[in-house]
Amino acid sequence: MKGAAFSNRQFRLFFLGVFFAVQAIWVQRVTLSWLAWERTGSAAFVGLVAGLSLLPTLLTGPLFGVIADRVDIRRASVVTNTAQVVCITALALSLPWIGAPGLAVAALAIGLVSSAHHPVRMSLGPRLVPPDLVQHVVSATALNFNIARLVAPAGAGFIIAQFGAPVALWVAVVFYLPMLVVLTQLTPRSLPPRPPRAFFRELLDGLHYARDTRLIRMAFLLTLIFATQVRGALEVLPVLADGAFQRGAEGLGLLTAAAGAGALLAAIAKALGLGAVGARIPPAVYVVGLAGQGAVIAMGLAPIWPVALAATALAGFCATWSGVSLQSAIQTDLPDDLRGRVMSLWTVVGFGTVALGAFAIGGLAEWVGIGLALVMAGVTGGLCQILLVLWGARR
Repeated sequence: MKGAAFSNRQFRLFFLGVFFAVQAIWVQRVTLSWLAWERTGSAAFVGLVAGLSLLPTLLTGPLFGVIADRVDIRRASVVTNTAQVVCITALALSLPWIGAPGLAVAALAIGLVSSAHHPVRMSLGPRLVPPDLVQHVVSATALNFNIARLVAPAGAGFIIAQFGAPVALWVAVVFYLPMLVVLTQLTPRSLPPRPPRAFFRELLDGLHYARDTRLIRMAFLLTLIFATQVRGALEVLPVLADGAFQRGAEGLGLLTAAAGAGALLAAIAKALGLGAVGARIPPAVYVVGLAGQGAVIAMGLAPIWPVALAATALAGFCATWSGVSLQSAIQTDLPDDLRGRVMSLWTVVGFGTVALGAFAIGGLAEWVGIGLALVMAGVTGGLCQILLVLWGARR
């Protein structure tokens, strides 16, 4: 049963297309982050660029979630993947003239397209297989994402160092193309017929479902705390790599790949069925959440480069284990006709609040240094999770 999703031809094709697309995402993210640091030398601007690439998810993600539950999901995926290609191509062509304001605009444009792409991607995969395989699809897709997270950042760092940022961006463009070919071969499960409802009425239906379902509500709150502090810390790695350790673009690639190595280990474990959760949140998720906050503290206190790499790897492991477990818990019993709306809200929490964390940690690093900023983030996150667990126990 663990590999049952791969017995489905449509999912195998989807997995192959996503393999290349997520490589493109990571090359694009590392390159944009490095450009922000290289052209300004400002930790706050690195946080700003990371935040702008994620912030639209907070504002427009739920609106695109409603659209994802209304439109042909395959065609929507073609549109969002094509839009990503257009954004990266425009950035690559404009690099000789672009400054800090242009980088901020590019990050915002990529963030806007991503806010549409997330609910589409999270709706498409589960609708390619029978409902009883949805949890396996979530785990296998996370494995794919984290293989790229391990390989692509190190490759991007090497390409930037040897050939420059424009070449890295063109590599990202090429890696999006296989997904566009694969999408022509997919036929996702149709939604059940339903009477038409007003746009904002459907948006409220998704909000009410997430609010009134206890498991989803708790999963959202845990994700909010973890994403803001731990994933926010992973968005300011250029400052740690070059600002604290003077390791340059290759150091950034190694740090990001260390996070990817930890994430890949967690993804493999989840794909093999370890810690399979079904529609519940097991105690291990709470433990791993606290370990992730501890990893952020260790990143800030790291006296030497190997310790920084190890702490970043632990943060990557914890981020993936918690994220996959919580997403699986939400998706397992989620109706198809609510999937786009509920998962768009999850991306608001899981991706959008990373922007807030990146803003806060990057800005704080300007005042107190990246080490102390990371320590403060980890301590705050750990205290918030403990308070949430105590509140949940009382209820």
